[in-house]
Amino acid sequence: MTGRELAWRVFANEVQASSAEEKGSGEKAPSYVISPLGARMNRVLVTGTISPLEPTGTDPTTGFARARLADPTGILPVSAGAFQPQGRADLQRVTQPTRVFVVGKVARFRTAGPTPEVSIRAEAVRPVADAEFLNLSAEAAHQTLERLELVLRLRGTSPPSETELSRSGVSPHWIRGAQAALQRYPTLDAKPYYESLRAVLVMLRAAPAVESFRPPGPATVGTAPEIVRVVHPRSAPAAPSPPAGLKALEGRLLEIVDELAEQSPDGYADMDELVERAARHGLEGERMEELLNYLSENGTLEEPLVGKFRRAEGPPHEG
Repeated sequence: MTGRELAWRVFANEVQASSAEEKGSGEKAPSYVISPLGARMNRVLVTGTISPLEPTGTDPTTGFARARLADPTGILPVSAGAFQPQGRADLQRVTQPTRVFVVGKVARFRTAGPTPEVSIRAEAVRPVADAEFLNLSAEAAHQTLERLELVLRLRGTSPPSETELSRSGVSPHWIRGAQAALQRYPTLDAKPYYESLRAVLVMLRAAPAVESFRPPGPATVGTAPEIVRVVHPRSAPAAPSPPAGLKALEGRLLEIVDELAEQSPDGYADMDELVERAARHGLEGERMEELLNYLSENGTLEEPLVGKFRRAEGPPHEG
């Protein structure tokens, strides 16, 4: 099994409200922070405007780099230390408020208050152009709304079974997360999350490149949300270098993705099946993680839903 944890697309208010933990057993077993909306978070992808570094009173070359990321729903602390050299270097390059996306691990830390706070330990921080920012925000809004409605369906008087959800294309990761959320947040109030999604909608609709988005609200529970469409193309960042020694396996991994997507009723290659089949071809562990990250970062693969992969529409980014 690959060590690559799924990066959930979330907003600040969902991360801030996450007080439940799921501790892993064993020396290297991952731990998770469970959100009220069913995100079983080890890694996340968040987007917003990040501030310049806050003073920490330590040597910036050896200590923690710390900043704050704001999105339409709230503010999140973002930090990186010696174990996140790339994230720390990225944060140190921020000299003015900048639109970025942050990929990193969720961490809970003690403060003077009665409950721990949640922050993001950044693995990477990347500036984004307007089109990319809109796309990432739209994707997070779509997934947040779907996860919220899944939790509400499971909390209803006639909840669907796991089999029914799987047959309808719901990812096993989403099902497991929604079940965990129901156990830990039995009195979830959905209203604040619908209101925050409306704030995201206002931001997205203010951009001329956005075509449509279904207004979230209680009346929409159980119906398929309309996806935001961003008309102008994403700006293409420079492509990363291919992992050393893995270029020969790139074509085989893409073949496996295509095969699984063609066989799947929802048109995606599921992460678990992808990892299992790739292992049969000697591609596993860190090697699998490196190649999957490379193909995602250069635009060859996309992950429009958590744990679901397919070839990206259009050519990959050119280096």
